[in-house]
Amino acid sequence: MFTTLSFGEVLWDVFPDYKKPGGSPANLAYHLHCLGNKSVLLSRVGDDTNGEELIDFLKTKGLSTDHIQTDKKLSTGRVTVNIDEHNEPSYTIHQPSAWDNITTENVSPELVRSLDAICFASLSQRNQVSAESLKILLSSTPTDCLKVFDLNLRPPFIDRELILDLINQSDVIKVNEDEFSKIGEWLETQNPAEEILKNDPSKIIILTLGASGSAMYTSEGYFNQPAYPISGEGDFVGVGDAFLACFTHLVLNEEKHDRILKLANRYAAYVASEKGGMPDIPSNILGKMKSEDSG
Repeated sequence: MFTTLSFGEVLWDVFPDYKKPGGSPANLAYHLHCLGNKSVLLSRVGDDTNGEELIDFLKTKGLSTDHIQTDKKLSTGRVTVNIDEHNEPSYTIHQPSAWDNITTENVSPELVRSLDAICFASLSQRNQVSAESLKILLSSTPTDCLKVFDLNLRPPFIDRELILDLINQSDVIKVNEDEFSKIGEWLETQNPAEEILKNDPSKIIILTLGASGSAMYTSEGYFNQPAYPISGEGDFVGVGDAFLACFTHLVLNEEKHDRILKLANRYAAYVASEKGGMPDIPSNILGKMKSEDSG
């Protein structure tokens, strides 16, 4: 069992007809938990009904809430979600929110020293308090702790210098096609993955391709894998988080590169078929993540 920490927002995704618990780091922490890891979520909610409901929900899912802080002034985070005709979600992120003020006050040095992976995203650092807290954590983790960075670019919360600095600090970097292009603009290249690997061949760059699957750039080469079919009437929210959680789990378990994308795509396809970013994961799906035969 590996110990992982996901840093950032836990909030309510508010759809036109319903609401679901969400937040990229919270989704990631949930799926790492489902996959059998000791998963810690470091976040913050308001002292309000929405915060109480989120904590109760996480407890019912078996995820520890020991590191969910309560803010006496700021309210629990909310995101309004709209789905377009291509099943792509767009987000209105309300601010300020409690997760803008995440501190390290309830994080012990022993926990930080025990981490096998720390996962974080760009959005959760839009406020200086949370950004400084992550900086402290990243500087304190063991040298062999896997640093996993998700570029969830959400205008207007885009800080070029911060993002490029986090890319330099990270071992695994996940981007979608738009984010890949944006990083390319900043680095003045059509293929930012090649530029990043040139500076540090140990990194892994993951490119999610929506309905076309996913790809991975490493020093060993370029790998790609088509998406698995999706069944049901899911809302596609949190699919990338589920993919990254499974990817991180498989990297920690030293799975072969040519199998990681296939297994992570399979896991993400199930989540895409469900509503919300934290659906129950049936045992047959979890079993496939351990099977030697992923066909």
